[in-house]
Amino acid sequence: MLHLLFRLGHETFALPAMDIEAVLAVPELATLDHAPAHLAGLMRYHGQFIPVLDISLLHGGASAPAVISTRIILVRPAPDAPLLGLIVEQAMEMLNLEVRQTLAPEWVGSSDWLAPEVFDTELGLVRAVNWRALLTPEIQGLAEQA
Repeated sequence: MLHLLFRLGHETFALPAMDIEAVLAVPELATLDHAPAHLAGLMRYHGQFIPVLDISLLHGGASAPAVISTRIILVRPAPDAPLLGLIVEQAMEMLNLEVRQTLAPEWVGSSDWLAPEVFDTELGLVRAVNWRALLTPEIQGLAEQA
């Protein structure tokens, strides 16, 4: 299955291409007072406001750097569902990933958005992302209201 790869620090992650609506440059985001730090803000896309999460902050790092390879990946959980934006670093490569292994739960860590699957590629190990775990009731409500 085709995946979009991105990096956070020295780690590589993969999102299934079939979940991706668009990959965009990072525009000016409208920030929200009292929002969690990983909610970077709202972006306008085809007349709608889309909540945008900073995956670097969720992974325990600093905000994604403002460089040309930093992108917003728009994902949609279902055909009629609202979009969610994910700010990621170095989103520049698509790769067909087939062979996966499942890590033991104690090796995965406490981040729900990191899936237990890993892929062995010519780039090294690539971690699968369970982006649907980021759709907390608060984020879903924000997406539906925006």
